[in-house]
Amino acid sequence: MVRDGGILVVDVGTTKICALIGEERDGKLWVTGMGVSPALGLKRGGVVNIEEATQSIKNAVERAKTQAKVMPNLVFTSIAGSHIKIQSGMGVVALREKEVTPQDVEEVLNSAQLVDISQDKILLHVIPQEFVVDQTKGITQPVGMTGIRLEAHVLLITAQRSHVQNLLRCFENIGYEVDGVIFQGLASAEAVLTPEEKDLGVLLIDFGGGTSDLVVYKDGVLRFAGSVPVGGELLTGDLAVCLRTTKAEAERLKIEKGVCLRELVGEEEFIEVPGIGNRPSRSINKKILAEILEERVRELLVLIDAEIKNFPKTYLTSGVVLTGGSVLLPGLIYLCDQILDLPARIGYPERLSGLTEEIYHPRYSTAVGMLLYAYQNYAQSMQKRSKKEGWWRKLKQFLKI
Repeated sequence: MVRDGGILVVDVGTTKICALIGEERDGKLWVTGMGVSPALGLKRGGVVNIEEATQSIKNAVERAKTQAKVMPNLVFTSIAGSHIKIQSGMGVVALREKEVTPQDVEEVLNSAQLVDISQDKILLHVIPQEFVVDQTKGITQPVGMTGIRLEAHVLLITAQRSHVQNLLRCFENIGYEVDGVIFQGLASAEAVLTPEEKDLGVLLIDFGGGTSDLVVYKDGVLRFAGSVPVGGELLTGDLAVCLRTTKAEAERLKIEKGVCLRELVGEEEFIEVPGIGNRPSRSINKKILAEILEERVRELLVLIDAEIKNFPKTYLTSGVVLTGGSVLLPGLIYLCDQILDLPARIGYPERLSGLTEEIYHPRYSTAVGMLLYAYQNYAQSMQKRSKKEGWWRKLKQFLKI
């Protein structure tokens, strides 16, 4: 698909920026470049300082380019946040040839997008739910079927227009035209969910820094997408306040000593908490750390349970898959089982060739999924299009599945 360059994907998170460069080698996708930098100028999935966000993105991209030693010819970025919304759409076309052609499918999907979307929103993805040929429902691949009428039911994923424009401006500032914007939850699902889970019914929770993205699959199709404004950064902030230490030390304690279930901590276990400034460090019972984290994680899971209240537990037969930077906290699986009443597992990204070990961690699920999503769905068609096209036209074309 991509012979004379690579695909650059940039996962723009609240706490970190991760850039990956993928290339096709012998018909396989290889990860040949990786760059990670702290995220500045971002809050809960949105850009709040364009200059700082631009520099953070640039740092990650430059590191990936230096390692890969290739100039990417396709660029994709991610987006998340509570501004991500979904709505339904439906389109109908008459079949001229009495048999469904790829052109008919494209036409009916375009028709399904013609719904009222407010001016402050932009369409990110059009996800087919089912096709109907005459009276036959539940069709996923209609091409070649005979009939006189084709109907499509779709799920539309939208984002706040200003959020997308501010994000694209950051890339514009470093000389990149963005070929597509991908919802982070959709990308993570591509990296960690199995076909069997998608078919039986599954909830994915992408536990990010500033937000937690949710997606539900059933019968192999995306049925729901959303986001709650709670993530690992909130856990870190609470630790910093309650333990009276810096955010950097709170983050370190969360990663190295964090437990989100007090029953897992013995009465005799103590940890050292550095003070702020010249204040001395203190020794505290590790149960205090566990209690703080458990309280916040419970609140997050209760919010998620409210978001998926329209889906009965029998709909989510496969249970829950947890991914993201904070999901390795001991006790999280137990709390998820208890509060959501669904079996849970940790989702690691698919093992790609190249920098396999470097990216095999839940914190890189979104970036790996973006690379897979772009490579499988858009790389070939994107490469054929003229580079003379304006970025807005290219983006609009990309957003039409």
